[in-house]
This record gives sequence, structure tokens and C-alpha cells, in this order.
Amino acid sequence: MPTTQQVTDIVEKVQKRLAEAERDGIYLKISGEKLDDDWLYIVVVPSRSGVRASDHASFMSKVERELRAAGDDNVLLVPALTD
Repeated sequence: MPTTQQVTDIVEKVQKRLAEAERDGIYLKISGEKLDDDWLYIVVVPSRSGVRASDHASFMSKVERELRAAGDDNVLLVPALTD
């Protein structure tokens, strides 16, 4: 099970990656995270109106693969809609 610091580090990595993606027209941000059964779920929502997080599923899968390659296993980015 990841420590609180490891969760914070992973979330920061994802935030940085999402910020970099804005240059490519991918507007997403983190709205929350949850640790459950050794899995870290990071909820991703659009950072602009008119964008659906699910439209960027392939990008989110790429970020998950990058995390696994860096040794951060059991992390899922979950697309969601803002209220």
C-alpha cells in the first residue's frame, strides 16, 4: 500500500503531466483521488467547458503507462464530468 507521501508524489506527477498537455490542446485537471485496495484512483475532469474528459481517454492511458514505467503501479486515471 502506498504511503501518503507516495500518493502525493504520484498526484503531483499527474498534475504536471496534465499541465504539459495543455500545450497540445488537452484541457484536463484532477478533481480528487482515492486510495482503495492498493489502487490509487485519480479523478480527472475537463479544465474548460465544452471538453469531455472521456474524449482524452487515450492520453490518460498514456499517462498511466508512463507511471507504470516509472514504477508507480496500480494507478488509474478516471474520467469524470464536472457538476
